[in-house]
Amino acid sequence: MQTSTERTERTYIKLILGSFGGFLVFVLLCWAGFRFYRNWQEGHLVRRAAAVMSGGDLKTASLDARRALQLNPENVVAARLVAQIAEKSGDRSSLDWRRKVLELNPTSVDDALALVRSAMWIGDLSTAERTLKTVEQTAREKPEFHAASGRLAEMKKDVGAAENHWARAAELAPDDLSYRFQLALTRLNLPAAAKREEALTVLEQLRGESTQRTSATRSLIIDSVAHRGDPQRVRLLANELQAFPDALFSDRVLYLEILRQMRDPAYEEYLVRMKTDAPARPSDLAALLSWMVRNRMGADAVEFANTLPAEQTASWPVPLANAEAFAQTEAWIRLERLTREGSWSGYDFLRRAYLARALRGQGKQLAADQELGAAQKEAASSPQMLSMLTQTIADWGWQNEAVELLWVLSKNPETRSQALQTLYQHYSKISDTPGLYRTLSKFAETKPDDAALQNNLAQVSLLLGADMEHARKLAAEVVAKDPSNAAFLSTNAFALYSKGDIKGALQIMDQLTAEQLSDASVATYYGVILAASGQKDKAREFLRRSSEATLLPEEKALVARAENSLD
Repeated sequence: MQTSTERTERTYIKLILGSFGGFLVFVLLCWAGFRFYRNWQEGHLVRRAAAVMSGGDLKTASLDARRALQLNPENVVAARLVAQIAEKSGDRSSLDWRRKVLELNPTSVDDALALVRSAMWIGDLSTAERTLKTVEQTAREKPEFHAASGRLAEMKKDVGAAENHWARAAELAPDDLSYRFQLALTRLNLPAAAKREEALTVLEQLRGESTQRTSATRSLIIDSVAHRGDPQRVRLLANELQAFPDALFSDRVLYLEILRQMRDPAYEEYLVRMKTDAPARPSDLAALLSWMVRNRMGADAVEFANTLPAEQTASWPVPLANAEAFAQTEAWIRLERLTREGSWSGYDFLRRAYLARALRGQGKQLAADQELGAAQKEAASSPQMLSMLTQTIADWGWQNEAVELLWVLSKNPETRSQALQTLYQHYSKISDTPGLYRTLSKFAETKPDDAALQNNLAQVSLLLGADMEHARKLAAEVVAKDPSNAAFLSTNAFALYSKGDIKGALQIMDQLTAEQLSDASVATYYGVILAASGQKDKAREFLRRSSEATLLPEEKALVARAENSLD
């Protein structure tokens, strides 16, 4: 009996253990199946997103790639696809996605360079520069690295560095004709005549290559126009360019402009053909309308746009081109009607700015100021949008408002240098010495090693009597760095003059050569110091040169006092 009971217990235990084991196996199989399905679905979504993107359906591709990221936020392929889709769509969020891709794949040189390219497209040069510095040394001899570095150098106006990088890229990848093309473009901007001729020769050679002929021909046209080349050759090249299968609509606009400038009989007929073709694509239509406005054909642009269906003129970026035409023709009520409502596809800050212009054109100053303030508020989230707004209103002649925006831009690291440079040019043009002092004070903080900049700050400070001790210290420091620089010596001499050391100032200026004193500005300061030293005849000789110099009001006052002391 006991044996039978034990046997029964063992049977139940086996059944329980078997059932539990079977359940455990079932759970494991379900879990494995779920993981397998999830991984399959994730991969399927990524593959489908890539295929759909290649077919041009960016919206569906984005949805699929983002769904894959929901399943696995660390899917680097999906994140890379979203970044590529954003770039193709012109979406500025591409930079953030490129950052995410690099975070997920920090050792990837290709992803780092992709981030650099995205940052340069956005205009974020500081991010591009920082990212390039993180690329490991062994990868810095890849042609792609030198290509990115060359592009960055171009954007920073360092043509010499750009040439070096493009030359190295072309050397490392001799079969990549795009590097030869970029090197030739860079050398066109170099002062050396031999390099320019070499660049033109390379571009002529590249016209025989199917992958580069369009870009090479376009570059030869632009260069020839800039250097007043043979008009007939320019016309032939432009005619050839716009007939290429891969030519852009802008190439046709370029051909139209050349015909117009040459007063070619074919101009009118070609313009009619352009008006027929342009409405097929909103970007082409906007390009043609903007070209007409730039050539003071605003009334014709408005008349042409009136002949088109509303759905064609409502598609972005046509509304912006229409706004330009209405503003040029001072059709303020029509401009207000166009900009009062609707959406400008992420450019609503420009819509509000044009609305402000329409209102100001009608004398509604308070309402105009409110709209301009709203435009600035909408653009404030992006330095690039704020820069675009600033340039737009500056083009309208709204200088006070543009200056205010430039000061806002000067506070952002991405736009500070360009904003301060523009402010410096503005205040120089209107001879606003306090404005120059304010600008140079900020500019000098960003470039402490720029001797010319520090010298200008010292000079303006001395003229205004602002922070004199610091100004004299700066003047001494910059001349110590370059003792033969006439401008630096002149500022240092003026620093001594400003504290009554006429003898010391004269000793510095007496060292200058005749060639250095041929500079009218330097000669003016020499004349002021000579007058203070009592050398009247010699002072008159140099003070006469002041009429040849571009002087600030305070400098003109210095000259006037010096001349009065000679009587």
